[in-house]
Amino acid sequence: MGKRFLTFLLLAVFTAGLTSCSEKKTEVANEIELLEPMNAKLETAYVTRSEISQIELHNGAVIPSVEEFSFKENGYLYGVFVNPGEKVYKGDVLAGIVGPNHDAILSLEDDIKDIEDSREKTYESYDTELKIAKLSGGDTSEKELDIRQKKELFEFELAQKKKRLEELKNNDIGYIYITAPYDAVVAAVSSAGANSYISKGTAVVALEDGGDPMITCDYISEVNYNKSYSCYADVRGQRLELEYIPYTKNELKVVVNNGSTPVSRFRIKNVEDKLLYVGDYAAVIEIKSFKGDVLVIPQNAVYSDSTGSFVYEIKDGERIRRHVLLGLKDNANVEIVEGIEEGACVYVKS
Repeated sequence: MGKRFLTFLLLAVFTAGLTSCSEKKTEVANEIELLEPMNAKLETAYVTRSEISQIELHNGAVIPSVEEFSFKENGYLYGVFVNPGEKVYKGDVLAGIVGPNHDAILSLEDDIKDIEDSREKTYESYDTELKIAKLSGGDTSEKELDIRQKKELFEFELAQKKKRLEELKNNDIGYIYITAPYDAVVAAVSSAGANSYISKGTAVVALEDGGDPMITCDYISEVNYNKSYSCYADVRGQRLELEYIPYTKNELKVVVNNGSTPVSRFRIKNVEDKLLYVGDYAAVIEIKSFKGDVLVIPQNAVYSDSTGSFVYEIKDGERIRRHVLLGLKDNANVEIVEGIEEGACVYVKS
């Protein structure tokens, strides 16, 4: 009696949980033994032809068209003299760097100036000492020798400092600065502090150049971009076709070596008729793969075990296990390369 009741209960559960492919198939579905728990809800779907694609979403933004400025030599940041949003004019100094010996050069220059300024007074004091010695009578040869040695030592130390200064200057970049090539608004500046080491090619200041706005987003390598089926941005519900702006090898190397996170940059094609504002959110949609007119089923219709992937087809009131070869997947569906025909009805785990 208990066994009969259990059988009846199982049939009732499956009858309530199935969405049939046809009324005829609903009647026979209750007789199909399924390898699912009693409380699993099972539905059905058809094998259909459709498009399928793999999509990756990147968070981005609309930014002003900018030109970045960097130094052509390695050095230590002397200072960035502008701030974001500030208006600058052609010829304004934006930032400067110095060589590693800059402080030593300045110190030596000060020392040499002080020594040269004091030379006349120092020599006068030596001569006064000698005059006093001569007035006192006696042999002044030792005093004359001592004063001569002091003057020679003075000149030797001065010459050594000048020689060291010349050596430092010959191997130093001096003071290098960046000036604004045109009137503009400062878009961004480096966060590096004074005395920070700056590699040549590192962007230090960016100016709005008055061109069309651009799109930036999480980094997509040029290799992956070129492999993608397509890539576009959605801003305010508008589809924007994009043109990838690659980094040069040196630019990317500088960004990575400085510990910065690279971003991808795009020009917007046919921007004239678009409504865009700087700061707008941009969803950059990278379609990594795409196939049209292929057989697809829900991913939940696919089972797998040690033999591979398979589906349960409902055909003529029977459950038939079909081994299938899978292709491209998206968030919901999977491509069927072979193993089952279009229009077939399969079970879907929900």
